Order: sequence, then C-alpha cells, then structure tokens
Amino acid sequence: MSTVVAYTFRWDVVSGSFDVLLQSVRVTLELSVLGLVCSLALGLVVALCRMAPFAPLRWLAFAYIQVFRALSLYIYVLLLYYGIAAVSGINFSPLAAGVIALTMLFSAYMAEVYRSALGAVDPGQREAAFSLGFSRTRTFGTVVFPQAFRIALPSLTNLFVDIVKDSSIIAVVGTADLMGTTNQLNGLYRAPFELYTTVACFYITLVLVLSAAAALLERRLNRHVR
Repeated sequence: MSTVVAYTFRWDVVSGSFDVLLQSVRVTLELSVLGLVCSLALGLVVALCRMAPFAPLRWLAFAYIQVFRALSLYIYVLLLYYGIAAVSGINFSPLAAGVIALTMLFSAYMAEVYRSALGAVDPGQREAAFSLGFSRTRTFGTVVFPQAFRIALPSLTNLFVDIVKDSSIIAVVGTADLMGTTNQLNGLYRAPFELYTTVACFYITLVLVLSAAAALLERRLNRHVR
C-alpha cells in the first residue's frame, strides 16, 4: 500500500519573502513593458512592409511573420542566451535575451493585428486627407494610424497580457523576475504550494490591473466615436 505523506504548510515563508517577491514584480513589469514597446514598434514596421507595393518587401515581411510565429518563446530564449553566445561569443544578459525573445515572437503577431486594423480604416479618410494637401506621412501619422490603433487596441491588449504571462518562461535563463525569484525561493525553502500559489495570485492581479487599464484607455479613445 502506498503511504500518504502529510504536507506541512509554511505560509511564513511567503510572508518572510514578500518584499523579495514585490521587487521581482518590478523586474517582471520591466521585462514585459520593454517587450511590449519593442514589439509594438517592430510589429508596425513589419506590417507596413507586409502592405508595401514592392513585392520582395512583402514576401520578406510574410516570411518574418511565419518564421517567428512558428517557434515557442522557450526556444528563442535558449537560442539567444546559450546558442548565440556559443557561436558568436555575444553574451546577452538574461533581461536582454528575454526582451529580444519576446520582441521576436510578439512582433510577428502584432504585425498581423496592425495589418488588419490598417485595412479596416475607411479609404475615404486617406482621400480626404490628400484632398486637404496632407502628405502621405502626415496622413498616416495623424489620420490613418490613430484610427487603426483604436481598432487594434483590444487585440494588442490581449497580446500584452500574453507577454506578461509568457515572461515567466524567461526564468529558465536565471532572470530575477517573479517566476525566477519564486523558483529560487522554492529551492531554498522547499515550499512549492505556498510559493507558487502566491506567484499565481501575483500574475492574476497583474493581468486584472492591466486589463482594467486597457479598458479605460479604450473607453477614452472611443469617447468621441459614435
């Protein structure tokens, strides 16, 4: 017969490590925000290339999207942190490897979100801007992109939530983020249920707060839209 071993709860480990966990939240947010900003910027560039009249540029952007969506974040992190270092001697810090990996993956998804949103803007908006003497750059920056961003915002918010959750994978290379710190604490105190339950609550709180902030931003952007 199998023996059932009683588990002794040690919530004092959580209370004693709470300050350390709070500091690791800052690293998680830093990693996520940097990944978001870089993904937003690169994703827009890829989307514009995807819609360019120059066919080779469209094909290159299409290949970028397909390739970088095909692999998992786990592979990207290990490739950047260990593989690139072994081949080229370039040593990325865990944070840098994490940001680059998040950017590679999520810029491909954001490119498709941007492309869909840009295509949803009424062509008459462009024509009206051109008739007023706007240049193509000014038309895009002041007329087309603000409307496209409003359309894309719900999907971009979902991707940001995914970035926050997937940032936990970066712990595999030793980051001091929320998951990495929790793994270290568990190795020290052997209290997996208490620590991982706490980190789950942290992630749930982060996602709820970010979703609420995004919903507020969306309402503000839509307040003049009827």
